[in-house]
Amino acid sequence: MRSSLAALRASRGVCLGGGLAVLAVLGGGATVMAATAGGGAPPATAAQTASQVSGRTATTTARTHYTHSTTLAKADCRIYLNHPKRGVAPRHWTKHRTVAGKRTHLGVRYTYKGYAMVLDYAKKKDPSWGFIARGCLTDSYAYSNGDRGARLGDRRAIGGNGQVKTVPISAAHRGKTQRALVRLGSNGTVRSAPRSFVIGNAVRGDAFRITTTHCGRHSSAAWILGYAPASGRWGYIQAAHLPACR
Repeated sequence: MRSSLAALRASRGVCLGGGLAVLAVLGGGATVMAATAGGGAPPATAAQTASQVSGRTATTTARTHYTHSTTLAKADCRIYLNHPKRGVAPRHWTKHRTVAGKRTHLGVRYTYKGYAMVLDYAKKKDPSWGFIARGCLTDSYAYSNGDRGARLGDRRAIGGNGQVKTVPISAAHRGKTQRALVRLGSNGTVRSAPRSFVIGNAVRGDAFRITTTHCGRHSSAAWILGYAPASGRWGYIQAAHLPACR
């Protein structure tokens, strides 16, 4: 039962094939693209369609584990919503090694500058992905087959095609002009590309600066490119979290 539950939660890390339309607001214009499985990271977490429940993809067909399960090496540790750096607020939640006498688990996705991007299996709502100091984990490595295989170095992780790839810690973008500011209406992840690696989080009320003067009207499944000051990164946030874009 426990392993089945862990597998289901870990399935968030699988890029499911399909025709989700995604939107990239790129330097002065909007471009619609088809999402691909090669992006290499968990799908959107907001429960906006019948196939999603409480921010977790409701599917039993995805069997590949994209995270390596591990436990805390300390009694408790902070998990930061965004990679700690100058200018980024140290927002976090506290993870305890045991709850009710039982060990709790985290799933390592990739590592970056002394931290691991992890999925907190116990969290039922976003934010559930975050950065934890590697010294807090009994095994802080990502692996070449997700939950097994060879150890991987910083910013190396399994992609949606099952191949090891480099994690872009900030989304590629044309120019750096930030024309309009929109705000999140709900908590969401910041991604390196549509339906790709989680590189941070933004919460309700946070600012998101897009590169066009107006976001326009898009489906909740679209992905919008912009700068997220709370994470200090360029990235994609799903339109489901951006009322001004729907």
